[in-house]
Amino acid sequence: MNQIFEHTFGTGHCIQYQRLPSGTCYHADTPEPVVELLEQLRHSRRKIRLYYGDPATGQSWLDEHDVIGWIGRSTGTIKVPLLIEPGDIGGPALLDHCIVRVDSPRQVLYQHDDFRVGEVELVRGELKRLPWEICIDGCVHARFKVKTEARQYQDFIQGKRFSFI
Repeated sequence: MNQIFEHTFGTGHCIQYQRLPSGTCYHADTPEPVVELLEQLRHSRRKIRLYYGDPATGQSWLDEHDVIGWIGRSTGTIKVPLLIEPGDIGGPALLDHCIVRVDSPRQVLYQHDDFRVGEVELVRGELKRLPWEICIDGCVHARFKVKTEARQYQDFIQGKRFSFI
């Protein structure tokens, strides 16, 4: 049975958490399948990629950084899940209630029912220095010097490629 509690920070901001029997605390709004998966991943230390987004619509926020690593846990009275990059000993706390997809290098482990990245297109732009553009839903999202890098980024942002580098 998960214990639900509130914590008020020094800023006056209040968050409701659920504390698992393991001691890990997740945001109260984190879906149960995400909690279960993250707990499994925390124990296995398996490398993953997170997609954050709008939990109501499933729209990805298109994050590029702090999205690949393994799941660890903070210390202290509220032990929250962390994303730890290879070679590091710590990392940022997860916005676990905003996870809309989780990938391993070879498969999708969890995906929001309405997961959406948007319409991603590679187009030739007007800038001579950065001629290749990735447009998402008609808006320029990124520019590149080399077409192959733009294609790799396009695959990364769509989830067809685990990492960009």
